[in-house]
This record gives sequence, structure tokens and C-alpha cells, in this order.
Amino acid sequence: MKKDIYRIVRQLDYTLSDNEIEIRAENSLEAIKQNRYDFSTYTKKTFTQVNKKRQIYNFEKMTVENILCLFLKKRMDQVFKIRYASRGKIINSLFNTLPVIKDLNDFVIIRADFKSFFDSVLTMHVYEKYIKRSLLTRNDKEILKKYIEQFKYCYAGLCLSNGMAEIVCQDFDKHIIARLEKYGIVFYERYIDDILIILNSHISCAGFLQLVEDVIQIVFANCPVKLNQSNNKFTYISRRSLQAIQKFDFLGYEYNLKYNNNNKIKFTFGITLKKRNKYKNIIEQAFIAFKRDRNEELFRQRLKIYSARVVIARSLGENKLEWLTRGVVANYNELRYHIDELDRQTEEFFKKAYIQLLDKHRIICPYFLKQSDDEESIYNMYSTLSRNRSIVFEKNIGVKRKDLVNWIKKIQTGYLDTNKSYYRIVVEYLELLKIE
Repeated sequence: MKKDIYRIVRQLDYTLSDNEIEIRAENSLEAIKQNRYDFSTYTKKTFTQVNKKRQIYNFEKMTVENILCLFLKKRMDQVFKIRYASRGKIINSLFNTLPVIKDLNDFVIIRADFKSFFDSVLTMHVYEKYIKRSLLTRNDKEILKKYIEQFKYCYAGLCLSNGMAEIVCQDFDKHIIARLEKYGIVFYERYIDDILIILNSHISCAGFLQLVEDVIQIVFANCPVKLNQSNNKFTYISRRSLQAIQKFDFLGYEYNLKYNNNNKIKFTFGITLKKRNKYKNIIEQAFIAFKRDRNEELFRQRLKIYSARVVIARSLGENKLEWLTRGVVANYNELRYHIDELDRQTEEFFKKAYIQLLDKHRIICPYFLKQSDDEESIYNMYSTLSRNRSIVFEKNIGVKRKDLVNWIKKIQTGYLDTNKSYYRIVVEYLELLKIE
């Protein structure tokens, strides 16, 4: 248990020294052994997205409660052999599958998700049906029962919610796949509560909805779980009733299916309007700040980071590295293989977003952006996407420590890097630029 707690503390804050990690881990372990934790100490915040309010629960990062929850999640992951889906791998697999669809005589594409999923899965149901008879230790189960007394549902934001929801969802996957096998499954992926299914034979929309409803009753029982059937959350496309242009979205990407009179199907790809607006709003803050403070160097560095695929190496200890990516280009990097198949709105976003924001805020174009819209440039998202241009924060193969410190000193004179790890400097640099 000590080794697990130590690793959890390290993962929570990679800027801590080994001695600081040891102290925090020992204190947390002692508190857990003496039952000095209280699951009622969570915080709850309400966020509004498109007129929909969503409540997010969490514990403060370095509290005993949060560390204990992460420990229990790790235990559940091991016992139930949970493999969390990789967005990148799913998208890559989907892009490799879509060309096959054009040659199928029959197919159905279904995009679906659950309605208010995390607020619908009862923690007690997951415990009674799956956890109670599992190989988790008695002590782990006792702690989980205390947790369940506090949280009736698998509320969003809590790490144990992810683990418990995934346990029941993996059972859901097995039942759905078994029932759909006779229709020929070309593609089936679920990312948390987002589902995409491609079949090579016909099932009616009503037939599919009934099939899912039957599985929900079996797997979720008395949990108020429902499939979201609103127009922007559920898509059913059948080759038998294809229209000239149909589209579906999945994990932030938009897939446009065009059908012509010669019975030919063509795909174009892009980023959903919701996600384009999200990133444009983030980028716009840099323009607003520049108009206010006129700090051209800060503005330049921000746009350079916004434009590139940012790759960050994070040490896991024992000479192991974890690679993290940041930015719109990184999140939609699969599009670089389909530059000639981008939809018009996405291509314009990549090419013109900065120029449009300059015009919107009546800012005179700075020197580094003057040629960015008509030639290859690090300050143009389309250019960096097509060339797969990356900024790698790794001290041996990427940005050197001294160069990184010099970048910071150009926008914050007097910055000191003494006794700071390379990763900590990277974190402070991105915080300075306000990069998430």
C-alpha cells in the first residue's frame, strides 16, 4: 500500500522533491490506517454549458480523501481489469475504418450517448452487483461502503465515479456486442458515455432503440439510466435511406458523409462547431490581453504555443516518461492525414482564426503574423497541422532548459529557475502563458 500511495502523491504533483513526496505519503498512509478521513469534505461547483447546469464534485488534490479515492480506484482497476479507452486510438481506428464503409452494400451508423450519465448510475447498484462479490479486500470494501453512504450516484468529477461507472459499462458493452453480432459489427467503441456503432447489415432505428432499452434494464436495473434521443445527441444513418449530405460527430470530430447520384459516398472531416468555438474563445483571450497590455512578446509566445502540437515529457520515476499533449492541433492531429478532405469551416478556422480576431478587435497586425496567412508559419494552425510541427518539452530531445528559461525571462524578467526541475519550469511557463 505504501508504494501505491507514494506513486499517487508523485502523480498528483510532479514538481515535488522525493523527500516531500515521502513525507506526504507517510502522513496520508498513517491517516488512512487510523481512519482519519471524511468523505463529506468534498467541494461541489456548478458549471453552465449551453444553458445546461452541471455539478462537478471533487476533493482538494492533496487531501487524504482524494489520495484514498485514487488508491481505491487503482485497486478496482486491477481487480476488474479495467482498460480505459484511449481517445487517440479510437479516432485512429475510426478513420481507418471509414473508407471500408463506402464499399459496403448495406450499413448503419449509430452515434449515441447516455442522458446525464454520471447522475444516473447508482453507486449502491454497482457495489451490490459487481463489487460486493469481487476479489477486493474486505478493508477496501468497508471503505467503499463509507464512500457510498456519502455519494448516492457516480457524480462527475470524482475519480471513483469513473471507476465504478466503467465497471458497469464494460458489462453493458458485452451485452450490446452480443446482441448486435448478427448484424455484423464493423466498428464498436464507447468512450465513457459516448458510443459509436457501425454495422454492415440493416437494423431499424426503432429496433436498435428497443435493443438498447432491453440491455439497460438488464445491466443498470433500477438506475435511471436512459439513452439520450435528442437531435444533437443521437444520430441514425442507414444506407437504405441516405440523403445527399448527412453527418455525425464523435469525440469532437465531425464526419460529413456526401452521397451523389452515381451512388458514390465521399467523406469530409472537421471539428465540431462547439469545439471550434471553445478553442476560439480560449485563443481570443490572448488577443484581448494584448489589446490591453500591448505586450507583443507575450502575445507572440502565446500564439506560437496555441498554433503548435505541444508535447510534454513527465517523469514517472525509475527512468520512465509519460508523454502529454496540449492544444487544438494536438487534440485533432488525425486531421493532418486528411488535409485535402477538411470541411470548409474547419479549414477556415485553422487558416484564418488569428486574422479574423485581429479584425474583430481592431488590432494592427504584429510583425510575426504579417505573412502567416499565406505561407508556412509557426503562427498558423493550418501550417503546423499539415507539417505536423511540434514543440517538444523534454530536456534531452526537445527544448533545452536554458532556452526555456530564456523564453520565460523575455516575458518575466527576474525569473529564477534555481533548484527547480525541468518539468516544474515547463508547468510555470505554460501557467505564465495561461495555457491549459
